[in-house]
Amino acid sequence: MDHRKILYLHIGMPKTGTSSLQVFLMQNEEALAQYGVAYPMMPGRYPMISPSRNAHFLIGKLTDEQGREDPAQTENMIKKSFELLDQTFKKADKVILSDEAIWNVYKPDKPDCLRLIRTFCEERNIEIKLIVYLRRQDYYLESYWKQQIRKRGVTWTWKKMVKKTPKYIVLNYYEHLKELAEEIGRKNMIVQSYHEENFDLCVEFLHLLGIRHTEIFQPLETKANLSLNNNYAEIKRILNRILSEDPEQWGREQKWLGKIVVDCSREEKRQYESSMFSTEDRQKYMENFREINHRIAQEYLGCEDLFEENEEKNRTLPKWTPDNSFQYEDTVLFFGKALLDMKRELELQRAEVKQLEAGKRGVVRKVVDKCRTIVR
Repeated sequence: MDHRKILYLHIGMPKTGTSSLQVFLMQNEEALAQYGVAYPMMPGRYPMISPSRNAHFLIGKLTDEQGREDPAQTENMIKKSFELLDQTFKKADKVILSDEAIWNVYKPDKPDCLRLIRTFCEERNIEIKLIVYLRRQDYYLESYWKQQIRKRGVTWTWKKMVKKTPKYIVLNYYEHLKELAEEIGRKNMIVQSYHEENFDLCVEFLHLLGIRHTEIFQPLETKANLSLNNNYAEIKRILNRILSEDPEQWGREQKWLGKIVVDCSREEKRQYESSMFSTEDRQKYMENFREINHRIAQEYLGCEDLFEENEEKNRTLPKWTPDNSFQYEDTVLFFGKALLDMKRELELQRAEVKQLEAGKRGVVRKVVDKCRTIVR
């Protein structure tokens, strides 16, 4: 058995099945251990961040009770996380850390998130391997926009997303990979292309670790981060305008609405399959990245095409419009489900109140009976 110490740092990119992969690795702790691999749970807990994102301590910020950044607390958590990582390497030869946000957060002028982990490995003679999956820019932009609507409460229109894409969203993969290579070393990078159709990321990832016999691993029952139907994304985008301005109330409303649209997207049998791009717009958009994607394929994968060109299904879908034949029905279903969920919750609360009142009356009756006994 190979007993080299290796740290695999998986940095996404976002919208390449990272949430599902992280849950898969977390729930298969025992199976991984049979191959000398660990996926440790770190001690830090960050707002709106799943504990399964165990590399988040490299970029996460902790806050005080007033919601202000607390540098001392953040530094202390980084220290504790590295101590736990050090202990993990005493039990396992290979350790996996994962957080997709590192892909967008890392910048050459702010290199700490990678420099910290690189220094840790160099001091302990541990090899480091940076794993990144790349998704076609057009599919990524569509999926990322809908996630921001669902989880972050944004109200951007699709037109604005395309014309004024936020600068923090990395789309020039070639230049970003060069920057990562300068920090971590080109030979330490593992670059793969992501395909949503007929692609098992979890099995593919295990193969990268040298694990070929995957039968002992428990597969995921459902996708961890479901992408929204375009109709439900539009409903949620519009409703985001009326969310509360109070941060705590905003969080509760955002979470509740997000659950409704996800449930609708998951349960609706008749889905309106559409694209936010027209076929012509998609081709024009991807022309911006043709050359850089070709260079990535040649230099990192040793092939000509970074992404399979047989994904014709998505390329020929009709462009989404608000007056599509499914929008009326999906809108009714959304509000119908919301009302029924509130009704069921209210009925449960009423039942609990009745139970409490019945218990209260029983206590009062016992007290009265006791008093009558004493008086007699």
